[in-house]
Amino acid sequence: MAKDKLRVGIAGCGMITEFHIRAMKQIPELELAGVWDIAADLAKNTAEKWNVKAYGSYEEMIADPQVDIIDICLPAGVHAQYGCQAAEAGKHLIVEKPIDVTKEAAEKLIATADKAGVSLAVILQNRFAPSMNKVRKALDEGALGRLLYGEATIKWYRQESYYTSKPWKGTWEFDGGGALLVQAIHTIDLLLWFMGSKIKEIKSFARTVLHPIEVEDLATAILEFESGALGHIVGSTAMTPGFPERIELYGEKGSIALEAGRIVRWQVEGMQEEDYLDPVAMGSGSSDPGGIPLENHTAQLQAIARSILAGEQPPVSGQEAMESLNCILDIYRLGGMERKK
Repeated sequence: MAKDKLRVGIAGCGMITEFHIRAMKQIPELELAGVWDIAADLAKNTAEKWNVKAYGSYEEMIADPQVDIIDICLPAGVHAQYGCQAAEAGKHLIVEKPIDVTKEAAEKLIATADKAGVSLAVILQNRFAPSMNKVRKALDEGALGRLLYGEATIKWYRQESYYTSKPWKGTWEFDGGGALLVQAIHTIDLLLWFMGSKIKEIKSFARTVLHPIEVEDLATAILEFESGALGHIVGSTAMTPGFPERIELYGEKGSIALEAGRIVRWQVEGMQEEDYLDPVAMGSGSSDPGGIPLENHTAQLQAIARSILAGEQPPVSGQEAMESLNCILDIYRLGGMERKK
């Protein structure tokens, strides 16, 4: 008899775990089996809050025959380490962004999941916002014609307490980067997804300008795509008081702009702008890490569950997630702030 529900074990009980659990509670295809965290008290408290099991060890969770999926919500620098263990135990994988913090670790995770015959999906939930799909559909239909230029600006702010709240925040080892890899990656992923062309060349600068951290809190890059289009990225957590993230796309037939997850400009030949504008913003993490909307996580997690149940490759694959990771790592390497070996 075919399954109609998948049971999930979550590794890591930080802030993002709350988003995953709240989303799963709205998805009939998913059921939370239990949680684990290296901090046993944190796992116990999370388990009690949601009335699920607190596993005593990661090994216990991935060995549980009742668990179908392991959801990795740990610091980014250990995603591949824990993900590979779960894949080798025969569990499907959901991994919070980024897939990992180095190209080598990410590729190892993809290869391990492929060898084990399990699904691997990376959470880049903003692709699932209705506005983003409206833009992608228009681009696929050639509404803008040939794309000439794309811009992603993420001028956010984080207080110093954000970085001091956990000893691993703002470190190369566990965060793997700063404003680009931790905050801006969602918007960078969308820009690359919209532009639809591989990156040919990058010119960049990355700096630590405000916070007492190892990684960058301000970076900027100019991109040249293989299509001939140009792009621009600004990512920061030092822009007081924090401003909504923005994407602008310019083509032969007009331009589209999005801000905080909604369409704020649609000036395209043969189209009425009022038919496409979104009146209400979805939410932004510009000054509050918890300010992101739950709806996008819910949409992606449900799409993942339905794909696995149908025996199909779930969105977004590990290989797709490599695009934004490689872009950001190149910005670091070329911009003077590469991960220390």
